[in-house]
Amino acid sequence: MTMPNMDGVIPYVIVNALGVATFAVAFALAMRGRRWALLAAGLAVGLLVFKGVITHLPVWEATLFPFASYIYLQSYWSPLIGLAFFGLAIPQLPVMWNRWVIAAVAAGVLVFGAQRTWWMVSRPSVGEDRYPDTAHHLEQSTGYTCAPCAAASAMSYLGQPYTERAMADLCLTVEEEGTTAFNTYRGLLMACADTAWRPRMRYLSVPELCTPGCIAVIDFPAIRHAITTVGLGDGVTLHDPLAGEPRHLSPALLAKQYGGTAIVFERR
Repeated sequence: MTMPNMDGVIPYVIVNALGVATFAVAFALAMRGRRWALLAAGLAVGLLVFKGVITHLPVWEATLFPFASYIYLQSYWSPLIGLAFFGLAIPQLPVMWNRWVIAAVAAGVLVFGAQRTWWMVSRPSVGEDRYPDTAHHLEQSTGYTCAPCAAASAMSYLGQPYTERAMADLCLTVEEEGTTAFNTYRGLLMACADTAWRPRMRYLSVPELCTPGCIAVIDFPAIRHAITTVGLGDGVTLHDPLAGEPRHLSPALLAKQYGGTAIVFERR
């Protein structure tokens, strides 16, 4: 089932209009001369490298862009930079038909960007409308909703009830593909907006995870699986969405599977 999101219409229009504006500005700069085109191209390459780096360093990305609305731009980086490149390239081409070919490619990138950001307007309903139980545990109903269930378990500890489906919507979970670490952080950022808590994505050690009362959403990279842990001192309570109930996990076993990145909760 598809859920229309009228609140996403304005961000959708703004983001895609930004693509058109970027192309126009790049084209205007290139028309001023080759020097301007080269300077702008260098900036575009720098942005491309920058995005390539922080994509694989979600802690950095969350630190640099600690606001939920960044997600709208995050999904549009590639089309945006591509449109800048093509806008810079067209005035440099001496043959007219070459310019028309590149313009057609740019139009294709614009359409690709519009399709890639369509989730802002229309999203499938993912997961079931179930809350965590009295033990704060929530078993996933699909093979790809571990992150929303782990996030819902964490929010349950904070006294904020969320269903699997509601967290999947906030975390932008994709059918059959799951949820990225940054999108999980984004969902928790939105869920905590009106509470006394705020999520932070950090590099956390196993002893820090085991600190009594430390609530964290982490992943087991080897199996691309998200879980929630609650520190006990001698280990953690593990809320594995694949299991029917929570269980105790020792620091040694946790260290064998933990990837090093955690979303923890701090008081404002």
